[in-house]
Amino acid sequence: MLSTNRELMFTIFRHLSDRLFDKYVMLFNNSSTDPMSKIKSLMDYYKDSSLKQNPYSYPVPLTRQQIANLTGLRVETVIRTIKKMAQEKILKLDGRTIFY
Repeated sequence: MLSTNRELMFTIFRHLSDRLFDKYVMLFNNSSTDPMSKIKSLMDYYKDSSLKQNPYSYPVPLTRQQIANLTGLRVETVIRTIKKMAQEKILKLDGRTIFY
């Protein structure tokens, strides 16, 4: 099937390379022991792919559980760290939405 449809083959390769790059970036971000740096680097990664670069302009499309799963942290640690980051004005909380 791939040999007869080159367009499909290149689409699959493109998606595979994007996923591998994401895993590579997250591997180095998760090597830190500080939960704040892990969460900040995850949010930086998502915000860099967005057109919104102003402070507090990017609504993070992840739940606290998803952030915990991506960073290898416990949900409780993510919740505490996000509250601390909001107090230090690194991000802004509006209800349940995180703006970075």
